[in-house]
Amino acid sequence: MKIKNTLLQIEDTYPIHAPYSKEEVLFFDIETTGFSAKTSYVYLIGCMYYKEETWQIIQWLNTEPLKESEFILAFFDFLKDYRRLIHYNGSGFDIPYLQKKAEMYGLTDPFTLIESLDLYKLILPLKKLLSFESARLKAIESYLHLKRLDTYSGEELISLYSSYLGRLTYERLALQSASVNNSSNPSAGELEDILLLHNLEDIKNLPAISGLLYYKDILEYNALTNSQSLTTCRIKNEQNHILLFCQLPFLFPADFTVTCPLKEKVSLKANQEIIEGMELVIDFRDNTIIFHIPVYTGTLKYYLSPPSDYYYLPLEDMAVHKSVSQYVDKEYRKKATPSTCYIKKNGCFIPYSISSETSKEIIFKKNYSDKITYIESEKLKEMTQKELAAFGEQLLLFIKNYYHL
Repeated sequence: MKIKNTLLQIEDTYPIHAPYSKEEVLFFDIETTGFSAKTSYVYLIGCMYYKEETWQIIQWLNTEPLKESEFILAFFDFLKDYRRLIHYNGSGFDIPYLQKKAEMYGLTDPFTLIESLDLYKLILPLKKLLSFESARLKAIESYLHLKRLDTYSGEELISLYSSYLGRLTYERLALQSASVNNSSNPSAGELEDILLLHNLEDIKNLPAISGLLYYKDILEYNALTNSQSLTTCRIKNEQNHILLFCQLPFLFPADFTVTCPLKEKVSLKANQEIIEGMELVIDFRDNTIIFHIPVYTGTLKYYLSPPSDYYYLPLEDMAVHKSVSQYVDKEYRKKATPSTCYIKKNGCFIPYSISSETSKEIIFKKNYSDKITYIESEKLKEMTQKELAAFGEQLLLFIKNYYHL
């Protein structure tokens, strides 16, 4: 068994350690010669940990497959000092594989004593939203423009590991016989470097990949109105839409734009319909979310309550209060119903998802039975930072529902 320690210079992105300290979490990844623990070996285990204000990697390389149990035990002993284990699809392969090995060798299973966090499972639901090619580790690295020096696949490394063991044995025998090595084949040291590099890059990119969880967090309800999250909100008028800028105290790992056609009966909020023929566009840029809010120009209705206090005037297509309707001939008025108790207004409006029961704004509709509601677009200018943030949250909630997140 060989052990290699490496100091890294990587920037923290997402607080994946929280609520623990960075010193209490461990990133890990394994390399094996196959998928079955019964018929293959684990030949490399790598861990990244935080110590003395820097990230470090320790790697155990199995140079004697028949001593696999000692090799695994070295990792298990190291694992005992940590509270959270972070990995990429480790719950699908790495951990069950090592648990089976522990059972085979009569070792105590350490994974029952540590919290496990699988980045793959957390990121996978974002695949449709972010348009990943796939959720495989290298595809995510490519999406985030994370560069690798390693060019080998895990499958290719299996034969390379076999060559490494053979080369290691050959060089030991050559050393014992003091013979000269004239082979043009890669040395054991060169093959070892390739094996270690692949595992190291799998692990060291995990903190950067965890930055994708910012998208997941921001889609959680109250993310923008949380005083610790939001820095500022502002609006800007465009020709057919209004821009709402929400600035945050962190950087998104990648810029992207999501466009949602607003023509299905999916909701801005539970039980709300969508405006046909319009679309919502949201940009995630650096540390800012930019909402492109569609503007509806036309005539909408404001429904009055209670209808029993009003009369409907068919010729004017509007409702008036009883105190006024006494001046209108009875033949030109009718008792108002919920669907005819309205006044109309022409102007520019935006979809507004907060219910009329809780909103202080005047809420408009196209028709009484419609569940989509509007406010005058100019009302955005009068909103406080908190109200703008709440409005942005409702738009994010629409995205979450639309993409089934």
